[in-house]
Amino acid sequence: MIGDCTAVGCYLERQGGLVSFPLVTIAGLVDGINPCAIGMMVMLLGYLLVFAKKPEKVLITGAVYIGSIFATYLVIGLAFYETISRLNLSLASSALNKTIGAALLIAGLIQIKDFFWPHLPIHLRIPTASKAKLMSLVEKASLPAVVVLGVLVTVLETPCSLPLYVGTATILAQSGFSLPLVIAYFLYYNLLFVLPLIVILIVVWKGRRIVEIKEWEHRAEKWMKLSLGVVLVLLASWLLLS
Repeated sequence: MIGDCTAVGCYLERQGGLVSFPLVTIAGLVDGINPCAIGMMVMLLGYLLVFAKKPEKVLITGAVYIGSIFATYLVIGLAFYETISRLNLSLASSALNKTIGAALLIAGLIQIKDFFWPHLPIHLRIPTASKAKLMSLVEKASLPAVVVLGVLVTVLETPCSLPLYVGTATILAQSGFSLPLVIAYFLYYNLLFVLPLIVILIVVWKGRRIVEIKEWEHRAEKWMKLSLGVVLVLLASWLLLS
């Protein structure tokens, strides 16, 4: 016993303190540049500017959209953390790590495949069948519709972002951190996750450069997938070899 924790518990906290902050920072930033949420954000703001001719609504509409994504993704992350924590109690941590690590490795390889061979089958993206429903919410452009849009985009984009989020939740579930500290980490992760959306909102609100942003999104999409794939493979390797 060391102080008011066991030797193993103190060791885990020290290791988690050394590893978790840079891990969560990198994972949150990379997760935030996934093309799913960014693409829908650009589409929403573009509709307000080009078709609805309501530039005065860009700031509040974008802020509500970002807030809805932040809150929804936070709830999803905490739910994953709780589930993984319970599984960690009933299963050997090595078996759990290898199962999740294998899933992350497959997801990472699919993202990397999309960089080199985008036309090959199997993709991690918002289902095509859902895009018409999302577009109908974009065209309404009311604040309640934007809230629903943010929630649905967050849920439907899980093929893009879920693997990295699950990997991060697994690391935090095994870190030995107290619940308030875990919640703080999830708040920080989600702030990083929506940071690119905040930057896009400010750029559009200040300069209304929606065409330039759309062009950037198109050029950068494959690099987003490559970055996400590389981080997923690294995280999977960590879990598989731990």
